[in-house]
Amino acid sequence: MRGLKMPPVKYELIKLSGGLDQVTPTLSLAPGVARRAANFEASITGGYTRIAGYERFDGRPNPSDARYSIITGTIVAAVSVGDTVLSSSTGVTAKVIAVNEDNIVVTRATGFFVVGEYLSVSGTTVMQIDEITVDADGKKDAEYLLLAANDSRSDIEAVPGSGPIRGVAYFNDNVIAWRDAEDGLSVGMWKSSPSGWVSVNLGNKLFIQNGSASPKNKTIVGATSGATALVNHVVVTDGDWATSDAVAMCNYFTTTGTFTVGENITVDGVVVGKIKTAGAAIVLEPGGRVTTVISNFGGYSESPSLYGSDGVNLAFEYYADGRYVEIMTGMEPTAPTLIAAHKNHLFLTYGSSLQHSAPGSPHNWDPVSGAGEISLGSDITEMLIQPGDQATGAMSVYTRQDTYILYGTGSDNWNMTPYNVGTGAIKYTGQNMSASYVLDDRGVISLATSLNYGNFDSATITLNIRPFIQQRRNLAVGSCVNREKSQYRLFFSDNSALYITIANGNVLGAMPIVFPVAATCIIEGEKPDGSETSFFGADNGFVYRLDVGGSFDGAPIPANISLVYNSISAPRVLKRYRKASVEITGESYAEIGVGYDLGYRSLYIDQPFDYVTESDLRSSYWDAFTWDRFVWDGADVTPSEIEVNGTAENISIRVSSVSNLYQPFTVNNIILHYTPRRGLR
Repeated sequence: MRGLKMPPVKYELIKLSGGLDQVTPTLSLAPGVARRAANFEASITGGYTRIAGYERFDGRPNPSDARYSIITGTIVAAVSVGDTVLSSSTGVTAKVIAVNEDNIVVTRATGFFVVGEYLSVSGTTVMQIDEITVDADGKKDAEYLLLAANDSRSDIEAVPGSGPIRGVAYFNDNVIAWRDAEDGLSVGMWKSSPSGWVSVNLGNKLFIQNGSASPKNKTIVGATSGATALVNHVVVTDGDWATSDAVAMCNYFTTTGTFTVGENITVDGVVVGKIKTAGAAIVLEPGGRVTTVISNFGGYSESPSLYGSDGVNLAFEYYADGRYVEIMTGMEPTAPTLIAAHKNHLFLTYGSSLQHSAPGSPHNWDPVSGAGEISLGSDITEMLIQPGDQATGAMSVYTRQDTYILYGTGSDNWNMTPYNVGTGAIKYTGQNMSASYVLDDRGVISLATSLNYGNFDSATITLNIRPFIQQRRNLAVGSCVNREKSQYRLFFSDNSALYITIANGNVLGAMPIVFPVAATCIIEGEKPDGSETSFFGADNGFVYRLDVGGSFDGAPIPANISLVYNSISAPRVLKRYRKASVEITGESYAEIGVGYDLGYRSLYIDQPFDYVTESDLRSSYWDAFTWDRFVWDGADVTPSEIEVNGTAENISIRVSSVSNLYQPFTVNNIILHYTPRRGLR
């Protein structure tokens, strides 16, 4: 008797792409789209990548750069975690982060240990070195790297003060941060350094009148008081030196004595003006939100300066040499909210008023010299410089409801043109990539889509995650871009973020991110070596560096994706599922959970538990490794075979990871093995 012919096993390739989709009907979606996701991002090369972590920053060594060594030998005396070991011949020291039966693990080595020498703790010999290695076991290697990172992390401190970070900037290869003082009566400006946060000395200021010569870089002397001050910066606020009627603000760091209002001041014995207001320290009012821009206005200064505003204090210019100079516009109100540099002018916003300096002179706000004001109907929420040269470039100006384009090159030919009525921007969400992107009340939108689709939901590039946007559109606190990953990123006050990957104007996917802390401000910048870096200030007073390490500042990264239910083009046909092959790429060891739901997770079908697959994705290449710090048997691409059992009309694959050990990994493709069965009755 001839046996029954069994249907052949078939294979379904699922390419993970498209990002999160919360609204499109299941049967209308490609099988690689995610229905739920957290802490994965859509990779520009395909697949979904578990995001990199972040770590606290104050200028001291980065935790993610910390390394360890395993020192093997016979331990002859007590040695404990936290001890400092000293070598007998080289004088090298290191800190112990783990102790095992025949070895110790150390970090913070001040040099190189030598095999055969002795180690001591507080003068007591504890062991002789037989071997110095790193662990070839992927998981142990990750654990020791985390211990080393945590030890380095313990040195890094929050910005001194109280409350959230008010602003953060990356300038002159330093991070600048603002935070309210402990007593809440002022705000402090701090700069990162190899020893941690250093207070920025804002200096002092006084005003002179009847000025006949600039005292910049000269010592002024009070004719009657005898007080002195070395002036490091002078800004004319009215009049002119040539007519001896200049009114000027003079900045200085130190002084002797106290100037008297009305007394003459001299430079080298020559009277150059009179004291209009007595000297006083520059003190910033608390609160506000600092926004910054870097520019040198066509050679106005020797090097680019940092310009900023916060909605509470005067705008400012901060020079690379440490000078802090307030910008006196003479306008009311005195505290601008947003700032931009465009067409060699400095732009500031005061509610619905857009004001700009004279060309090439950010401290000159005299209309006669080319300064001016443009008024809109509502409060301005964003300004973005559009592509183009000095003659053709323009600036988009947003309110919450409308979009305008500012054409022209100066006050004699500015032309503010309505671009789209009914589509605007939420404050702090504007970024430039291949196009300008902002968060509107309806979702993320670009200038091109708003022009083509108007003020309808179809104009947004986040239509497929509309519930996520609707819940958070009033919680946006900042944005940035990651050019290497081609991502536009939004951050919200509920600890969440949204990473949108955009390549050549095409959206590859939007994925939600969940942090343990809430960001309050974000900045990206370019390091001296050309690489990019990003930082965010948080509500706990710390500044964090983004896209580094495998943890959230030492805490686990909980990540998961659940793909849409896949019926393999036959939604009414049962399939017997047999196996899944999951292709994973990366550069470190990782343990990844893989599971699946059958038949819309029906209660009438046995639903399995998740499998945990271990993958050592480390690999080494000739001329691209350090001896004793690599493994030969690693692989940067590995398929993980998962047994799948069950019969249903569709299946949803889940991938998850909860760990503070593992570097980012990418899930590229999944191949399902299945056999078609009968149709549903």
